[in-house]
Amino acid sequence: MIAPAGVPERYDLALDGMTLDPQLLHSADPVLRELGLSNDQAGKLLPLAQGVMQRTQDALLAHFADAAAAQKRAWAEEFAADPEIGGGRRAESEHLAARGLDALGFGEGHPFRQALADSGFGNHPDMIRAFRRLGQLLSEDSGFARAHAGSANQRPVWERLYPQEAN
Repeated sequence: MIAPAGVPERYDLALDGMTLDPQLLHSADPVLRELGLSNDQAGKLLPLAQGVMQRTQDALLAHFADAAAAQKRAWAEEFAADPEIGGGRRAESEHLAARGLDALGFGEGHPFRQALADSGFGNHPDMIRAFRRLGQLLSEDSGFARAHAGSANQRPVWERLYPQEAN
């Protein structure tokens, strides 16, 4: 096949501020040749192609951001509606989960906590449930009677320290 007049033996294309993918240029070469474009004509197409690629990339990023925001909202709503950890128990669940995170060394302002908030995983019901349970395990026992814990009928400390003088 004979190349049309003006078609270079090899296209030398460049775009200011951008490195062009050699694989993409190799794929574009036969199309540019078939169209009979000179190097200058093919170079004029590059800004147009760059604009199309940028708009496509922006649209994809917006789509992913919208999907992530929808997932975050869904987890937050699921958490709020969960009868075990949400609703009237929400504040308690948040407190216990924070206690569990603190115990693991992920205090307020820690990058892991920030990642949970940014990603929305901090509102995932199973994540809250897990850290809540950890917080419960770390809570003080409430119904456990300790031996010698003190009773209301103990004598005053001075009578216990000086038993002979008290009588």
